[in-house]
Amino acid sequence: MKRPLSLRTLLVLLAMTAVAPGIAVLVYSSVVVQRDEVVHARQELESVAKLVAANQEQLTEGVRQILVTIASGPSVRRYDLHDLCVEFLRNVQAATPAYANIGVLGLDGKIECQGRAGETGGDANGRQYFRNAIETGKFSVGTYMVGITSGRKAVGFGMPVYDYSGKLRGVAFAGLDLEYANRQLNSISLPKHLVIHVTDAAGRLLVSSSSAMALGEQLPDQAVQAAIAARRTGSFASTDAAGVEWLHATRPIGGVDRDALMVSVRVRKADAVALADSHFQVQLAIIGVASLAGILLALLFAQRGLAQPVRNLLGRMRRIEQSQAISSSDIAPAATTSREFAELEAGFSSMVARLQINQQQLLKAQELAGVGFFEFDMRSGTYWGSESTYRLYGLDPAWGPVSIATFRTLVHPDDLPMVVAHRDRMLAGAAPTRLQYRVVRPDGSLCWVDSFGTIEHDPDGRPILYSGAVQDITERMLSEQAARVHENRFQRLFENSLDGVLQTTPEGTILAANSAACRILGMSETQLQERGRNGLLVESDPRLKVMLDERAATGHTRGELTLMRADGSHFEVELSSTIYPDADGNSVCSMVLRDITDRIKAEQYIHRLAFFDALTELPNRRLLLDRLALLLASAQRNNRVGAVLFVDLDHFKNVNDARGHAVGDALLRDVAQRLSALMRAEDTVARIGGDEFVILMPDLAAEFTQGAQNAMSAAEKVRQALARPFDIDGQSYGSGCSIGVTLLPKTGQSTEDLLREADTAMYRAKTAGRNRIAFFESAMQAEVEEQFALQHDLAQALGTAQLEMAMQPQFDHAGQPVGCELLMRWTHPVRGPVSPALFIPAAEESGLILQLGNWVVHEGCLAVLRLQQAGRTMPVSINVSPRQFRQPDFVGRVRTILAETGAPASLLIFEVTEGLLIDNLDDTVRRMNELVAMGIRFSIDDFGTGYSSLGYLRRLPLYELKIDRSFIQDTPSDPGHTAIVQSILSMASHLRLRVVAEGVETVEQREFLRQSGCTFMQGYLLARPMSMDAWLESPAAAA
Repeated sequence: MKRPLSLRTLLVLLAMTAVAPGIAVLVYSSVVVQRDEVVHARQELESVAKLVAANQEQLTEGVRQILVTIASGPSVRRYDLHDLCVEFLRNVQAATPAYANIGVLGLDGKIECQGRAGETGGDANGRQYFRNAIETGKFSVGTYMVGITSGRKAVGFGMPVYDYSGKLRGVAFAGLDLEYANRQLNSISLPKHLVIHVTDAAGRLLVSSSSAMALGEQLPDQAVQAAIAARRTGSFASTDAAGVEWLHATRPIGGVDRDALMVSVRVRKADAVALADSHFQVQLAIIGVASLAGILLALLFAQRGLAQPVRNLLGRMRRIEQSQAISSSDIAPAATTSREFAELEAGFSSMVARLQINQQQLLKAQELAGVGFFEFDMRSGTYWGSESTYRLYGLDPAWGPVSIATFRTLVHPDDLPMVVAHRDRMLAGAAPTRLQYRVVRPDGSLCWVDSFGTIEHDPDGRPILYSGAVQDITERMLSEQAARVHENRFQRLFENSLDGVLQTTPEGTILAANSAACRILGMSETQLQERGRNGLLVESDPRLKVMLDERAATGHTRGELTLMRADGSHFEVELSSTIYPDADGNSVCSMVLRDITDRIKAEQYIHRLAFFDALTELPNRRLLLDRLALLLASAQRNNRVGAVLFVDLDHFKNVNDARGHAVGDALLRDVAQRLSALMRAEDTVARIGGDEFVILMPDLAAEFTQGAQNAMSAAEKVRQALARPFDIDGQSYGSGCSIGVTLLPKTGQSTEDLLREADTAMYRAKTAGRNRIAFFESAMQAEVEEQFALQHDLAQALGTAQLEMAMQPQFDHAGQPVGCELLMRWTHPVRGPVSPALFIPAAEESGLILQLGNWVVHEGCLAVLRLQQAGRTMPVSINVSPRQFRQPDFVGRVRTILAETGAPASLLIFEVTEGLLIDNLDDTVRRMNELVAMGIRFSIDDFGTGYSSLGYLRRLPLYELKIDRSFIQDTPSDPGHTAIVQSILSMASHLRLRVVAEGVETVEQREFLRQSGCTFMQGYLLARPMSMDAWLESPAAAA
């Protein structure tokens, strides 16, 4: 049997056992509180990292938009416009001060042109953005660098540049000034203790809210370096070389690709959990002191022994009965040699020990829960509390009851009126309620107390006792205060953000809006909540559905969108939106938006500077070269003729010298307006400097001759338009012009060739006497001039004896004249007889065919009357062109001529070609029927050479068909043409149409036609064309 433990040992173990649960619970509570503080701090770090990343993403997107504009410029895409490239980039540099430098690098990495003044040629082969742009062919983000030319700390961005053939020619770059980026970040109000870094892909510092590190240095924390290398999004903890624990949050900017910039936010863990640590240390010290005191007391009592067992036992019983707490002396048994008394002492001690343990556990439980009990004797004015209550108030429990005056000194002065008012309400009979107030302990420390009590009354209804419980709620109140502080920090960041921030439900209800959003949208937060997200969107914007679908699929979207302000006006924003769960697990949407109206205006301004003439607002030389390259490529691809017109004002210098540059500028603007109004929508009118204008005309014709004629017509319109006076401030100014014309495409022709050729032709026109038009192609010049001269002479011949109508009779099988065809003849005083094959096409192109057509109808009517007067009444055939026939007033003009001449319409036959029937057959049939109703008959001339179809022949009100001479001339020797003639005769017989064979020149042809059933013939064998007078005097007319 084991030897019983000594009382001393038992007392020491008992004291240690009583203290251990309290310490364990205190340690566990502190660990839980610290863990919650760490979780909350990491969530706050992630939120800040997300907002900073969104801000930097928008900054990066701005850089990309600038580089897209630069890379698409003609002076950048071409190899030979260095000076224009420099001018363009300096304009962009001046409009965008956020960049240390912008420019263009060749494939060898050398600077070709840049926006910053300085020497070019610096080598960028080692730059990350340059290599990535070359390798990927996309927008690329570089690393920390010091500018080659500017010497400023920056981060580089690159965009590949392609020439007009689609070949990579270099890289457009921009170096974002890191001092500018740091000023932007530090302008934002950030929570205390937070340190924000933006690094490149290699972990070098680019932007920081702290001045502890120099830009370009590597971040020392290996854990942060690993997160940057892994492009990690989230939070984590680390310990630095000095043993300091940190909490971090990292997030990539613009994606997780290898070159993405990174945002890292950090805070000392000690700062995050400082409040919880201080509470733990105070409580641990209190428990340690109390535990040490208990152990010392146990040892002291064990030393004294157990004398006078009975007296001591009785005294112990009385003390226990009278006291409110069991002391250690009440437990220890008295020393005795009596076994029974020893058993009695042992039994009593055991009972008392169990009672003490229960009492201590109850007190410890109250202490751990921060709960104590109190009684306030309202008759004596004394206040008594449990040990936990005394400790809560910072008092020594040995003091015993204290006065109400002492209690009042412990209540925080600001809360004392509230406590007194609560007591007065209770005394007045109000129901018991909880009361929270602050206590200032004697040592100056502060704690929060939650109190609840009731009042007891004597039989007469007088209050005699106020009792209840108090609980220490300091930790809870401090946690709530910390939460409010954290919320205030986030709210300040939310409110002080330069970008508009909206918080919405997925359905579009707006939950919150910061002041920037209210300012951008022109509404208060209440108005925004009433309108909702959908009231801000423009449904017609095609980008809206794309962004909504992307957010639904990935939880995030970013891009540009059109929104609507309170006044209904539309404006462009950069917008990013993310769906995330709130504290209750409900889905919430964030919308971060930035008004980019000014940026778009700046881009448009840069575009206008780069591509348009400031004075006339016409395309400038750069845009002209771009469009000229497109025109040449299109002409070569589609095999269509185009033209370049180089227009130079004559004597413009005289206007400038005589009237000043203001008048000269006004004249140039008027010239630009007149040229723009004159040309087609697809044409380009550009001013390339001084008084020189260039006009690009695509798609003029399929072959060069026709294209040259059309170009000449357009140039003549320009010459005539600019020859008219200009009215400027009431004064009239004349300004003719010299025009050079060149055609395209020609083999090996380039854009430089086209401008040089047009310029050469223009100087040729000036040398010839100004106010002229000259072609670069000499042969084409002669041909066009001849064509225009022919048209001019034909116009002069109208209404003169130069034009006359000859007649060619038509004969039946017996050789008798049965009709005639009038044929136009032109005898020029210098040229002599001009073939209809030359002047009829010229009349068609110039529009003179309409006047000639009306004259022919009139002459046909006079011929009918002349034959009647001579006693040789017969039908007269005249040719009607398709253009004349389609004139809206053609039927009315014919009716007018018939009325004026008195000729019978039944003796007129209108010969039309099959080409008339191709377009708008219904309208053609309608017009023919109107003329047939007058008595006019119709003949298809040159039948068989065009659109021959039984379907349309059945629909037309025809009288006869004329077989084309090309078929007659080879009969009967050619079997194919012989078969065609016989087929036409058979078809005409079936349709009951009269047939006239044209071009009968041999006896064999005549005999073949007679045998084939052709009754009527016309040709040189039978009679040549002659004047009406000559025929009437001939024997054939007399027969």
